[in-house]
Amino acid sequence: MEFYRVIVDAGKRKRYACGCFTEITEYKRRACAVCGKERVTPNYDKMFEDKAWNMKLLLDRNYYADFIFSQVRGIVSEKAKKVLSENFSNAVDFGDIEMVSQRDIPSSFLKYYRGMCGSKNTKLIVNDPPQYYRLLLKKGAVLDFIRSGVKKVSSCKVCDYVEYDIPFELIGDSSRIYITGSTWEHYDLFNVEGMGNTMFCTERFISVYNVNNLTGLMFQPIQSV
Repeated sequence: MEFYRVIVDAGKRKRYACGCFTEITEYKRRACAVCGKERVTPNYDKMFEDKAWNMKLLLDRNYYADFIFSQVRGIVSEKAKKVLSENFSNAVDFGDIEMVSQRDIPSSFLKYYRGMCGSKNTKLIVNDPPQYYRLLLKKGAVLDFIRSGVKKVSSCKVCDYVEYDIPFELIGDSSRIYITGSTWEHYDLFNVEGMGNTMFCTERFISVYNVNNLTGLMFQPIQSV
């Protein structure tokens, strides 16, 4: 079985829209009473695993791909949601998103966004954006930590904190990533423990993606042992 790392296609001649969540005031830093690690709560991973979590999302331009990326993980269009539901129902689930228009964004967040992205990009935030959904994936295989050079530094069962030491080379070179093929859960789109929110897929997923003319993704082969 061949596996691939899923990466962002930002758009070749024209950049696709990116998403930005607008509820930054809901995040607070708290230290775990057991391990002492300071976490942003609720953390991004838990947020994306919770279907009921209420999210508000803006889009920074009016050129839309079927898969777009926010601060964290894949966001999918109505078309992509339909294709994924019909072909990969055992692997995917979806969470709702409240799409936000520029005219409805609080001035306090616009000030924050302007400071982060500049006035020019702030003016590009669209009104009446199309509907998108959060893509919820499962852990579908186990990383070969030794061959990949990834080390688990620490973990805490109380706050679910896990820290990995990931070599910088893995960020730009997918050929250095090894997963253990025998641990594959037969999902065509999945996450792998130790690689955060990085998505992985099979050739079948790529075939369905291409046949349905979906946009926003590229694929790099990885190693399977």
